[in-house]
Amino acid sequence: MLHFDLLRNHMKTSVSHLVKDRLSTVFNLVGLSTAMTCVFLISLWVADELSIDKFHENDKHLYQVMIHQKSSNGVVTSNGTGERIGDILRKEFPEIALAVTSTPVSWFQNFSLSTDTKTIGAKGNFISSDYFKAFSFPLSIGNKNEVLKGKKTIAISEELARKLFDSPEQAMGKVLEWKWQSFSEKCLVSGVFENFPTSSSQKFDFILSMDAWNQIVPRSDQLSSSGPFNNFIVLKEASDAEIVNKKIAAFSKISFDDSTSSLFIRKYSDSYLHDKYENGTQTGGRILYVRLFSIIGIIILTIACINFMNLSTAKASRRAKEVGVKKALGASRSILIVQFLSESLMLSFAALLLAIFLTWLLLPQFNFITNKNLSLQFNIRSISYITAISTVTGLIAGSYPAFYLSRFSPSVTLKGSLVNSFGELLIRKGLVVFQFSITISLVVSVLVVYRQIRYLQEKDLGYNKDNIIYFEMDGLLALQPEPFIAQLKAIPGVVNASSSQQKIILPDVTQGLGTGVRWEGKNDNDEIRFFKMPVNYDLLETIGIKIKEGRSFSKSFGTEESKIILNETAVKAMGIRDPVGKTIKIGGNTHQIIGITNDFHFNSMHEPIKPFIFYFSPAETTIVMAKIEAGKEKQAISQIRALYKKFNPGYLFNHQFLDHDYQVQYTSEKLTSELAGYLTILTMIISCLGLLGLTAFTTERRKKEIGIRKVLGANLSSVIILLTKDLMILISIAIGIGFPLAYWFIDWWLQNFAYHVPVSLDVFIIAGLLLIIITLTTVGYHSLKAAFENTTSSLKVN
Repeated sequence: MLHFDLLRNHMKTSVSHLVKDRLSTVFNLVGLSTAMTCVFLISLWVADELSIDKFHENDKHLYQVMIHQKSSNGVVTSNGTGERIGDILRKEFPEIALAVTSTPVSWFQNFSLSTDTKTIGAKGNFISSDYFKAFSFPLSIGNKNEVLKGKKTIAISEELARKLFDSPEQAMGKVLEWKWQSFSEKCLVSGVFENFPTSSSQKFDFILSMDAWNQIVPRSDQLSSSGPFNNFIVLKEASDAEIVNKKIAAFSKISFDDSTSSLFIRKYSDSYLHDKYENGTQTGGRILYVRLFSIIGIIILTIACINFMNLSTAKASRRAKEVGVKKALGASRSILIVQFLSESLMLSFAALLLAIFLTWLLLPQFNFITNKNLSLQFNIRSISYITAISTVTGLIAGSYPAFYLSRFSPSVTLKGSLVNSFGELLIRKGLVVFQFSITISLVVSVLVVYRQIRYLQEKDLGYNKDNIIYFEMDGLLALQPEPFIAQLKAIPGVVNASSSQQKIILPDVTQGLGTGVRWEGKNDNDEIRFFKMPVNYDLLETIGIKIKEGRSFSKSFGTEESKIILNETAVKAMGIRDPVGKTIKIGGNTHQIIGITNDFHFNSMHEPIKPFIFYFSPAETTIVMAKIEAGKEKQAISQIRALYKKFNPGYLFNHQFLDHDYQVQYTSEKLTSELAGYLTILTMIISCLGLLGLTAFTTERRKKEIGIRKVLGANLSSVIILLTKDLMILISIAIGIGFPLAYWFIDWWLQNFAYHVPVSLDVFIIAGLLLIIITLTTVGYHSLKAAFENTTSSLKVN
C-alpha cells in the first residue's frame, strides 16, 4: 500500500510539474511525438521490405540459380541461365528436391485473354510444373501436382476468375484463349490460385506451362549454362547449401560449352534486397537503403531524446529548491530519480499516443510516396514493439536529467547558489553539436541527392525518350508488320515509327560471348560482351540515335540482312580503326559494319555504357515503337489504337511510354530523395527545439549578468551577440564535423553511379548558410526577449 501511495504521489507531482511548465512540455511532446512518428513510419516500411518473399514454406531451402560470366571488364553476374539448367542440376545432384524453370517476365508486356464473351489484358508467364510445390502460392481450387501439366492447361488467380467467370468455382474446367504476338492457344482452366500477397516480388494473373512455351519455341538440345531463363531449386532439408554451391560451380565449369561462365545458387528470398553484384561479389542492393533509413530513424529519435535532456537541464534552476526541500524532508536520491523518470515516461507515453495518431494520419501519404500498402496493425508483437520504443525513449530521455537533478545538495540549492560544472556544460553543448552535425550532414546529402536526380533527368542520353510509345506486335500485326508500320506512319501526329526486338531502355537481351564475335586482329584472350538487338528500318531515326560515322539501315541500299551498326564503345573495345566497311563474324556469319552511332545510355547510369550491336532483322522484331508529335499524343494514340484493332480484332491495345521506363530505373533513388528530404526537415525542426532549450537555459542563467551589463551601458546588439556567440561557436563546430561526414556519405552513394554530378563546394556553402540562418532565427526570440527585459527585474534574479 505504501508503494502504491508513493507511486500515486509521484504521478501527481509529475502531472503537476508538466502542467505548470507548459512551454517545455509542449516542446518535448512535439519533439518526441514527431520522432516517434518517423520511427513508426520507417519501421513499417523496413518491416515490409524485409518481409518480401520470406513467406514461402520452403524459404530456407529455396534458391535461384545464378551465373558469373567473365568479361574484359571483370565478372558480370545475372540470373539469366539456360532453359535446361534446372532439370540438369536436379538429375545430377541428389541434394536437390525440386527444380522450376520460367521464361523471363520482361518478355511479356501483356497477354490478351478471351472467353466467349469477354476479352481482357492480363499479366502471365510460362513456368514448369513444380511451381506450386516449390513456391507457397496456395491453390484455392486444383491439385498442385497436376495443375501445370500439359500444353493446354492454365492456372488463374481468384481475381481473374471473378473478372472472367464471376467466381473461382465457375472458372474450373472452362475454356480460356490466350494470345501473345502471333501465337494463341485455347486452354482449360486447371486451377485457381489465391491472389499473390503484397509481400511477393512475383505477381501474375495467370500461369501457363513450360510445355506450352516449348510448343512456341522448341527446347534446345544445346547444353548451355547461360541464357535468358530463370531457374529455381529446392534443396532437401538435410542438404548444406554451401557444399551444394561448390559442387554446382565445379560441375558447371566442366559440363557446359562456356568455359568463362560459372553457376552458383543464391537464396531466393535474398534476391529482392541483395541484388547488386560487382565483379562477381555481392555488394548490396535495396538492403543499403533499408539500413540507411533505419539508422536515420534511430538518429532522429536520439535527437529528440537529446532535446528532452537539454530542455530539462535548462530548467534545472527552477527545480533546484524543490529538490533541496524534498531532500531536507528526508527524500532519498533514488526516490527523486524515480520521480524524474516518471515524468519522462509519462511524457513519453503521451508522445506515443500522439505519434500513433500522427502515423495513422500520415500513412496514406506515406504509402503514396513509397508505393506501398502499409497499415497499422495492433497485435501483441506490434503493441510490444511500440511500448518498448516509448519506454526506452522515456528512460533514455529522462536518465540524464534524473541523475543530474537528483544529485543537488540541499545546502546549495536552498541558498540558490546552483553552479554548473565545466563537465556538465561540456555535455550539454556536446549534445547540441551532435544534433547539428547530423543535421548539416543530412542537409548536404539531400542537396546532392536532389542534384543527382535532376542530373539523371536532364542528361543527354544519346537518344530521345520523350513522346515515344511502344507496344507488342500481336496477332496479324506480327505476321504483317510492314503494312501496319506504313499505315502507322501515315497517322497525323506520328513523326516516325519502326520495330525492334526490345525497348531500347534496359534491353533484356543476352550478352554474346567475345568468342562468338570475331574480327581481324582480335586477341583470343579478349572476353568482350556485346548487347545485340535486331531492328527494322528507321529504328535509330525514330528514337533519335545519331550516326557518328557511316549510315543507318536504309531501303535505298538493297538487302541489309548482313549489315550491322556498332556504338562507339564497341569500336573502342574492339580496337578497330576506320571500322565502316570492315567485316566481323557473329556466330560464324559474316557481317559488314555500315555505321557507328554515338554512345547512348541503354542501361541505367549506374552502369557504364557497354558495347552494342544493331543488326537488321525485321523478322526477329517484336515491338513497335512510334514517335509522336508533342501536343498531339491523345489524338494520335486514339488513331493508333483504332489501327491496331483493325489489324488485330480480339486483341487489346496496351502501350507504354519509353519515358516511363526510364523513370522506373531510378525508383529507389527517387524514394530515397523524397524520404530523406522529409526526414531532414523534421530533423531540423526537432534540433531547433533543442536550440530553444539551450537558449532558454543560457538566458535564464545570465539574466542578472545581462541586467548589470545594460546598467553599465551595453546596447541591444551587444546583448544579442553575448547570447548568440556561444551557440554560433557550437554550430561552427557542428559544421566542421558534419561536412566530412556528409562528404563521406555522398562520395559512397555517388559511387553507385557510373555517371554523376561532381561534389561541388557550393553545396556545402548553401547548407552551412541555411543552418546558420535557421539557428539565428530560432534563438532570436529568447535573445530579443532577454535583451528587452526590464533591467530592474533582471537584477532581482537570484
